[in-house]
Amino acid sequence: MTIGELISAAVVDERVWDAYQETAPDGIYLVGQPGPALPFVIFRAWKVPTGFVSEEIRLVGPSGRTLYRWGPQVRRMKGAMDLTVELDRIDDAVLDETGTYVASFILEGEIVGEIEFPVYVQAAALKLPKETEEGLRKSDVIWVGTRVDGDKRMAPVWFAFKDGKIYLLSCRDAEAHEQTVPGVPDAQELVVVTRRKLRDTALQEFTAAQRLLEGPEWETAAKMLVDRRRSRVGSPDESLSRWRGKCDIVELVPNVATLETSA
Repeated sequence: MTIGELISAAVVDERVWDAYQETAPDGIYLVGQPGPALPFVIFRAWKVPTGFVSEEIRLVGPSGRTLYRWGPQVRRMKGAMDLTVELDRIDDAVLDETGTYVASFILEGEIVGEIEFPVYVQAAALKLPKETEEGLRKSDVIWVGTRVDGDKRMAPVWFAFKDGKIYLLSCRDAEAHEQTVPGVPDAQELVVVTRRKLRDTALQEFTAAQRLLEGPEWETAAKMLVDRRRSRVGSPDESLSRWRGKCDIVELVPNVATLETSA
């Protein structure tokens, strides 16, 4: 006998939920692939006998892998004759697939209900919020790295900025005379800290989704980056020759879209 019944559920971008509430269409957005999801809410309405139960939610990607898990958390149910409505905001999901997902709703280890919902990549803004733009345009160096369980591994890096995206180079050989950036190219998201002009203090911190460039995209970005290399040794062509096959170039999409978006 099942522990209870899931009457309705939704997985919705927070901005859309704020506008339409329970009539909002399912769907969430990533700032890159892979990349962090923009904040979203998980709504559910339960009919479960009165008492405390363990609740868990799993988001399963198109490949069949569980890509995000919420809970388990203990929740109090009002009873089988009443609806217990729960709404939780999710702001720490990082997903590496788009397409149709399945959300599994679990009570006491048993899947009670499932729904399908889409995951999209949100188009990157060509222009970022003013503070972010200034922090990137007026500095030659930013700090980039990873954050795991609150601990950061950061490095000062030179970079290029164009059309709302950051481009940076990371050498695979830490002994080489080029920068090596923590988390490039494998981390699902990177932490970026911009500096105040002419001051060794932070201006803004945000996360960014990274995409490894290859082939013609690598060559295009490398030519842009070589002009930004302040302490370059030799000609631009010599630098490009040294980088080929030894250095990764990634494109970063800053996760600052919500700063410009209103519901």
